Amino acid sequence: MKYVIIILITLLSEYPNSQDLISVANTFLNDKNYTEAKSAIDEAFANTDVTTNPRAWYTKARVYHEILKSDDKELNPLKRDQDGFVNTIVEAYQRTQSLTPKTNNLHILATNQIEILWASGINEGVSYFQNGQFRKALSSFNISKIAKPRDTTSYMNAAVSAQNAGLYGEAISNYQSLKNLTRLSKSAYNGLIICKQLSNSPFEDQLNIVEEALFEYPNYIPYVIQEVRLLVRLNRLDAAESVLNTALKRNPNNAQLIIRRADLYDRIFKASYLAGEPERSERYFGLASSDYERYINSFPTDFTAHYNYAVMINEQANRVYVRINLMSKEEYEIRGQEAEQYGHDWTRKALPYMETANTIKPGDDNVKKALGVFYERLKMDEKLAALNNGGN
Repeated sequence: MKYVIIILITLLSEYPNSQDLISVANTFLNDKNYTEAKSAIDEAFANTDVTTNPRAWYTKARVYHEILKSDDKELNPLKRDQDGFVNTIVEAYQRTQSLTPKTNNLHILATNQIEILWASGINEGVSYFQNGQFRKALSSFNISKIAKPRDTTSYMNAAVSAQNAGLYGEAISNYQSLKNLTRLSKSAYNGLIICKQLSNSPFEDQLNIVEEALFEYPNYIPYVIQEVRLLVRLNRLDAAESVLNTALKRNPNNAQLIIRRADLYDRIFKASYLAGEPERSERYFGLASSDYERYINSFPTDFTAHYNYAVMINEQANRVYVRINLMSKEEYEIRGQEAEQYGHDWTRKALPYMETANTIKPGDDNVKKALGVFYERLKMDEKLAALNNGGN
């Protein structure tokens, strides 16, 4: 081996031309001496005459490709910029193709090597992903993306890997690139929406993505609910109501939409009162009550529905108690007890829903606190004592 290398070096010193360097690079490549192979082919490309030589391009691609695949740690500095290194490989294969007819052996070999590069990235990426090595999976799928820039599988896999690695910005970039190539699936939109949330994107940006998803999948309920959630966050309650009412016309018995509208009406009930619109507040109380009761009748063990409905009803009681507290002594003597009973009636109406919530989720601190207030108001001393002693 040393004898061959000495002869090659001697030849190079006497005939330092590109063709010799290409032959030398191939010899080192066959001997798996990739460092020397790279030096030889890089030196060959220092001469402009090789840029039209398909054999030179193919040799460069193969040398760089083998370095990429190699596990030799001494070669790692050469491919520290993996994307740039892979781009060099793909460009060299593509130049080989462009300089040869499709029937040419080099053209066929270059085409096959691009397929091998792509498949290797996919297979390694899947293996890494299945083992929970999401950053390595992403790196492998990035190789496939470069090998086939219009391959949707690579972008989707890269997006999901980045998402699982917590690299939400990179995941979003891959989802957006995928969108430029094809219509996004629900799975892709789901990932994009989640990444926007987890990266704390502005609510308007999140809403734009959700509305885009709804345009593609107008009857998909989770996107409707996401849109409503964001509209509520943006305090666009009327718009949220319009979205829900439209969705319920299409899906009149959808429980998710019914409970979401109950929650929205509940919010409007409270917001209207604070805005000095008592009549509107009362109207939305009635609408919310209707939806809460409709939902609870179908899902009698839903903790959140029982708790929220009880809190909303108790808001009516609280309003009465606030007015009582503002009464003068004379006014209280005339109307105070009657008003107090009216407030207690609201508390009595809220009580069974809060007690059911306590049955569904015993020991919840918020429920226990609310029940303590209810029992004390209604002078239900035995129940209050049992609650304070750890009973339900």
